[in-house]
Amino acid sequence: MSANTMQGSAGSGAGFFTKLPGALPGLALIVLTMVVIKQWIEPWMGAQELFGVKGWLIKVTHLNYILLCIILGMLYRNVLFRGTIPGFLADGFKLSRLLIKTGIILLGSLYTVQAIVQLGAFAIFLIGGFVILSIVLVLWLGSVFKMDRSMTGVLANALSICGVSASVATAPAVQAKASDVAYAIATILGFGILTMFISPFIGHALGLTDLQYGAWIGTGILNSGQVLAAALAFNPAVEPGSAVSVAEIWNIMRVISIPFAVFAVTVWYWSGKGSEQAGGAKKSLGTLLVEKFPVFVIGFLAMVVLTSFGAFGDAGIKGGPPASETIKMLRLVMQWVFGFGLVGLGAYIDIKELARAGGTPLKIGLIVGITKYVLALIVVLMIKDYLVAI
Repeated sequence: MSANTMQGSAGSGAGFFTKLPGALPGLALIVLTMVVIKQWIEPWMGAQELFGVKGWLIKVTHLNYILLCIILGMLYRNVLFRGTIPGFLADGFKLSRLLIKTGIILLGSLYTVQAIVQLGAFAIFLIGGFVILSIVLVLWLGSVFKMDRSMTGVLANALSICGVSASVATAPAVQAKASDVAYAIATILGFGILTMFISPFIGHALGLTDLQYGAWIGTGILNSGQVLAAALAFNPAVEPGSAVSVAEIWNIMRVISIPFAVFAVTVWYWSGKGSEQAGGAKKSLGTLLVEKFPVFVIGFLAMVVLTSFGAFGDAGIKGGPPASETIKMLRLVMQWVFGFGLVGLGAYIDIKELARAGGTPLKIGLIVGITKYVLALIVVLMIKDYLVAI
């Protein structure tokens, strides 16, 4: 087993329960790390004033708890542990993969079918088209640049949907290393920070309405958090019809395509892998669907259906009733579960390996990111009279 590959054995079947006692030391360190970040580090950053702005580190750099969890995990691996996770902590850190999958399932509570229907068939077709074209473009460029197949799969969904969530969701399905996920997230966040700052200026210069601007950035900006920031920078009002309400519902439609995109990229990945296996015939599509479909995706879809039927109370979709206490609790749980999982993810990122990987992911990320960002603006300007207000 490679030290750099996140293995799922710690969280599979009966093996999970047999390995749980040995995983407790690693889990304890992960939990302690998240508690310190959420209870002390993030509040301290929010209270500090730099360049005349209170909370500059969070408001401007968006250095939130998610990034801090990954960074501290990386420090554990590369500084404190000097490149190798100690054996008594290893099982706990391996278990982070199960925690991430659990968080992805809970993500389904953010969405309802009813809210998506409000967009209309035209908008759904447009968003789906951008997702599909982005995936196809990345897969093609990955072949042209001869990039590693796992890295290509992760980057395809990261650039087509939402950086962090899509990268993490795709990684286990395509046998990706933590370094692959790290590269995808770094590419998304780096490009997203740039677009977050320039988008409001472009929107005002072109005289875009809140509806037009929200549709553009909800489609063209790669990361959900940066979509939110760019929308509020354009118009700080939070109300039905404002930039943020439009951008978020378009972004939700994009993010909810995660399971379908993971499924498509999984089939692509294993179809190609079948031909590379020594002495093995290429597996049929039916076999791939049974063996390689990520089971946690089914849980995600089940959560969406349950939320749509009100199993947890009102979902708190913008423009509707406020979120129920159950939904609020689920979202709080998600924050902590993702935090735990991403500390473990960071601990499997080897800086030396990143240095050896080269700049191909960044090149592809910039090509696809710029193409998507510019094309989304052009399309919105062309169809601005046909956009549906929500």
